[in-house]
Amino acid sequence: MKRNIYRIIVEALIITLLVPSILHAQEKTDSNSVQQSKITFSYLCTSNDSVCLTANLFVKRESDTYGLKNATIEFFSARDNKLLSLGTAITDQDGNAVLRVAINKLQPGKEGIISYQAKFSGTLKYSEVSADFSAEPAKLRMSFNVQDSIRYLNLTGTREDSKGQEVALAKETVILYVPRLFSLLKIGEVSLDDQGKGSFEFPNNIVGDTLGNLNIIAKIEENEKYGFVQGTSTINWGVPKQYYKAEVPSRELWTPIAPLWMIVTLIIMLAGVWAHYFYAVWELIMIKFTGNNDKPTL
Repeated sequence: MKRNIYRIIVEALIITLLVPSILHAQEKTDSNSVQQSKITFSYLCTSNDSVCLTANLFVKRESDTYGLKNATIEFFSARDNKLLSLGTAITDQDGNAVLRVAINKLQPGKEGIISYQAKFSGTLKYSEVSADFSAEPAKLRMSFNVQDSIRYLNLTGTREDSKGQEVALAKETVILYVPRLFSLLKIGEVSLDDQGKGSFEFPNNIVGDTLGNLNIIAKIEENEKYGFVQGTSTINWGVPKQYYKAEVPSRELWTPIAPLWMIVTLIIMLAGVWAHYFYAVWELIMIKFTGNNDKPTL
């Protein structure tokens, strides 16, 4: 009887000690079941009267970052504390969702500034998250002319005021690029004047395609007021590929053609190795013939 009483007391103590810890662990597991998602939002205003909105949705686990795939991102334009839906996009394997919107569908607020929002509504596994960005629409246009055998690229920058009228984009720095295989090649910079205009003497040694065509990209990068602004144009001022003579590789350790001293050394070493093989075979043959001659005769 006493043993049963002691047993009941011990079990009660164990339950009293273990149940709170189990409940606490369960609550902790439930709280960690929803992971904190994060989002970054970028904006690009193009010269074809549209804006490109890009959202990147990801989660952090320890020191690594993982993009969320197949998530639905909603894009909005905000005005007077109201959200106007611009559309949705699905994230790719890197967590990027891209949406292009025509500028005439946007309604600028005060001082011509447009506010954007990218929102992820969340799931049972990932939390809800959103990001905002504000910028004033701007445009970059390019034209080309030749004067006294010198080629000039002319830039005109404009922005829209609160009434939707285009005014000069003054005192801004525009960077010029040419696309290469894996990146953009910077070819120069242009500073716009008070009229939003600037010119650049175009170089004559940039390689284009087989017809000499070059795709020129003009950018205003990370501007606090205008964000990212980009204009593109194509001109046949490049050096055609079929007329471009590539440099002959020199004989170095890191080039496809090895140095002569290395080739000569390798030939001598291989010749020595094969000479030893032939010498060994010759010795075996001579041992066989010599052994036959040394047999005793009657």
